[in-house]
Amino acid sequence: MIQVPHLEWHVTHSCNFRCEGCGHYTNDGYKQNITLETLREWYLLWNRRIRPRELSLLGGEPFLNKEIVDIIYMTKEVWDIQDNQEYELVSNGLLFDRVSGVSKALIDTNCILTITKHSEDENYLRLFDKAICKINSSGVSYRVHDGVSTWMKVYDGCGSSIEPIGSNSYQDSWNNCPTGQENFQLLDGKIYKCAALAYLPLQKQKYGEALSKKWDPYLKYRPLLPTDSDLDALEFFTRTAESVCSLCPKDTNLFKKTNPLQAPK
Repeated sequence: MIQVPHLEWHVTHSCNFRCEGCGHYTNDGYKQNITLETLREWYLLWNRRIRPRELSLLGGEPFLNKEIVDIIYMTKEVWDIQDNQEYELVSNGLLFDRVSGVSKALIDTNCILTITKHSEDENYLRLFDKAICKINSSGVSYRVHDGVSTWMKVYDGCGSSIEPIGSNSYQDSWNNCPTGQENFQLLDGKIYKCAALAYLPLQKQKYGEALSKKWDPYLKYRPLLPTDSDLDALEFFTRTAESVCSLCPKDTNLFKKTNPLQAPK
């Protein structure tokens, strides 16, 4: 099998947050869950061809998907995740107890819960701290990721007005990659270099011709297909900088976003 550093995918495009500059574009009000059976179909296209060191369930907000408990168990089984691999679910934490059985599923599958902290706003922190208390009492293994001081903007605007910040040096952009250069995305059975490329077509489907023409070169990106050869797959996973990397800025573009509980303006 081809060894892959990190593979992740949305279990939903929906989110209860509206994080300014979300690199997955889920701040745009999508209402779409990925079903258990659809995910299984995606997995079976790749589970005997690649071996990810890390596997991540995310969104959107995973706990908005009512099938999340079954998804946690099924993912562990189909990918045959072993102790030398890392299995995680990434969440903002506020809906942790929305679906019954989540704690047991995470513990049974040795799936780590990664909670992203998004803001220092007082109203947000009250909800965040309440969620952490619930998670602490559940016995689930978790960690907190700093999404306050490490938030990087890859585009300006919101909704149909978004435009890529862009770069005149795709190599510099790659060197400064906000995903750490290895967050491959599984979507519709295809594998993409990063989230910004994978989920951009959702924006095109939603806004059509209203979406800036500056996105057109990136909408032409070709992901890795299940029908591609093993040699093609090996080349894909070892490829470094390429022209589409110019979607992102070449310099660190960190900023503190507004309260994620409010829609960006």
